[in-house]
Amino acid sequence: MARRTSRRAARSRAVLCLIGLFVLAGFPAGAQPAAPAVVVNGQPLQLDPPPAFRGGVLLAPLQGLLEPYAATGGWDPLTRTAQVVGPRGSRVVFRAGDRVAVVDGQTRLLPVPPEVAAGKLLVPVEFLFRALGAWVKWEEVSSTLHVASQILRLVLDRAPGGLRVQVEATGPVQVRTAQLSQPDRLVVDLVNAASRIETREVTLGEFGVRRVRVAQFQVKPYVTRVVLDLDAPVDVEVAPSASDVVLWLRPRPGAVASGPSPPAATPMPTSSPEAVATPSPSASPPAPSPALAPSSVSPDAPKILEVTVERQVGRLRVVVQGDRPLHYHARELPDPDRLVLDIPGVFVPVKQELAVGGPVEVVRAAQFQTDPDVARVVVQWQMRTRYEVVLEDGGSRLVVVVDDVPSQPPRGGHVVAIDPGHGGKDPGAIGATGLVEKDVVLDVGLRLRDALRRQGVRAVMTRESDVFVDLADRVPIALRAGATVFVSVHANATTRGVIRGVETYYLKPDSVLLATLIQEELGRSVGIPDRGIRTANFKVLRDSPIPAVLVEVGYLTNLEDEALLRTPAFRQRVAEAIGRGVVRFISQVPALQP
Repeated sequence: MARRTSRRAARSRAVLCLIGLFVLAGFPAGAQPAAPAVVVNGQPLQLDPPPAFRGGVLLAPLQGLLEPYAATGGWDPLTRTAQVVGPRGSRVVFRAGDRVAVVDGQTRLLPVPPEVAAGKLLVPVEFLFRALGAWVKWEEVSSTLHVASQILRLVLDRAPGGLRVQVEATGPVQVRTAQLSQPDRLVVDLVNAASRIETREVTLGEFGVRRVRVAQFQVKPYVTRVVLDLDAPVDVEVAPSASDVVLWLRPRPGAVASGPSPPAATPMPTSSPEAVATPSPSASPPAPSPALAPSSVSPDAPKILEVTVERQVGRLRVVVQGDRPLHYHARELPDPDRLVLDIPGVFVPVKQELAVGGPVEVVRAAQFQTDPDVARVVVQWQMRTRYEVVLEDGGSRLVVVVDDVPSQPPRGGHVVAIDPGHGGKDPGAIGATGLVEKDVVLDVGLRLRDALRRQGVRAVMTRESDVFVDLADRVPIALRAGATVFVSVHANATTRGVIRGVETYYLKPDSVLLATLIQEELGRSVGIPDRGIRTANFKVLRDSPIPAVLVEVGYLTNLEDEALLRTPAFRQRVAEAIGRGVVRFISQVPALQP
């Protein structure tokens, strides 16, 4: 017996040796995984201490991160706080050991808290630059976090004797210009800039500029290219600043422009803001500008006669009336969340903007493009809800039917607002193996909505897709929908990976019972540790005039919790448990309107 065991052990050692030889043959001697690096606006950063991961989140010293992005800030070891100011005035405040940061006056949960090493504050790099409006992308192969400024929009204005082109960016960009011939065009390369501009082309026809085109020309480094197709040579002057760049274009002496020069300092016709760009949620919205229109329109040209909003019980209708059959292309866009309808072959004589209310904040109609004509109708959501697009009257009437519009606040019945945390550009916490909080909580929130509706409870969502909703907007969205109960869904994170379990937070006395009943159901149903109810000064709890709780459905930084949260079955158990707690609450507490 002992002899057989010895031979078996010898064979095992031989197999292990062979495996070791194959492994060594497959990798160069001394090869190590690449150390994480940070590149900001094309500049590799030399940081001390070097960037390192904590709980799956990249931390780096604040000192050395900011200058390439033209941001400023400092660390105060006495108060253990740091304040960062971005090129466009965004303000971020960190406190060592605190998982809550303040971004432009709003509290935001951090994936991991900042920490101090060698007298320097280490901050979550991706969170910081996203808060400043930057484009951030992790490259797995080189273990590098790339950060670039974002181009928000172009503004074209008449100026004395020429054209003023303002490039609005979230951070500094380098500008390279070149004039090319056959055909004549001016090429403007914005280096270290990622484009967020949706419209790729705008027809102009003034100052010798026939057309303006925008595209992402390359990455690593990021280059946004603006091409101005010319009818006549121009002189160009560039005036860069910390973020925005201004180009002055003036026809060269003796050059003939394509049309008469309008009076100086008069707003130049441009497309509507939707046609030019998607502004950053943290940026001020652009001022409305006149729609781009052809110089003359035939009386027989196809037209949009009017755009109206009709209110009905339980729904509203956005009606686009044409003078002949219409065709359309529909798509959904984020930040802000909206439905865009492009209608080719027709002209909008007068730009319209209709304030609506309820789930629809505003409806806009404007000329998106000429030559060929394309009209654009935008339905901007205040709260995402069900809708359908239909054609009526032989196709000449295009209608967006929006459902679930409360004609009045419910009487004697509760409306539960479900608030899946984070979303869009804000991922929330990142799990031990990469699971993202915004995805988990959206799925749980949708399952909770369905569970409540199956029990006859009316439920509304602050978001129903992967879109960014500002923290300050979440409670107002719920209240506008008539909510009487507010439930925010999150997944937790900590630097201590052994911590796991579910917990429910409340702040005000009217929310204690709601938190208790939800936590009771979670504790008895989901099979992970019950961490009880707790108090916290979260903004959604502080702002809510109705009973409100924030539920943490597990710890993404714990491998066991994260593995469970990956499964649809566990998410369903969590959603149903929260739903049972909510139903117990509303059966005991009458609905009070805020």
